[in-house]
Amino acid sequence: MRILLFLILSFGVSSSWAVTSGRYLGMQMIINIASNSVDGTVDGTPQELYLAMDRPEQDSMLGRGKSLEAPKKVLNFICAKKAENNYHCAIYIHKSNVARIGPGKARFEVRGAEAKALFEQFHSENGLFAFKDEAQTFAIHATPERFVMWFDEQGI
Repeated sequence: MRILLFLILSFGVSSSWAVTSGRYLGMQMIINIASNSVDGTVDGTPQELYLAMDRPEQDSMLGRGKSLEAPKKVLNFICAKKAENNYHCAIYIHKSNVARIGPGKARFEVRGAEAKALFEQFHSENGLFAFKDEAQTFAIHATPERFVMWFDEQGI
């Protein structure tokens, strides 16, 4: 399974340079958020997300970065700093009872202890973590009681 995840992440990093993009793979959805697009557009979203993560830096499949630890392994979430002002995040969502995925869309939602475990891995203010990418296609809304993440390539 780790080899499959590595291949999918590697393929997504090398072939998809849209700023925020998603790939539906049947039982999985991978969301890539890159700092730079083919047309030279720079997006600060992955850097903001990287800085928002209250996790230690470590080596990952994407390079030196941060990753979330998700209960039950239904979510893999890695953000890496590739170079100065060049960040990349890969969010890998497995189809499950807490994740609905389909072509161009994904929604991940947990409550209770699972939500609290994910929420605590982000810097928050007044019991809330809210995030939306510059492309308006990816968002996270989290409290200690509820953690929701969604992607829609048509916009949120």
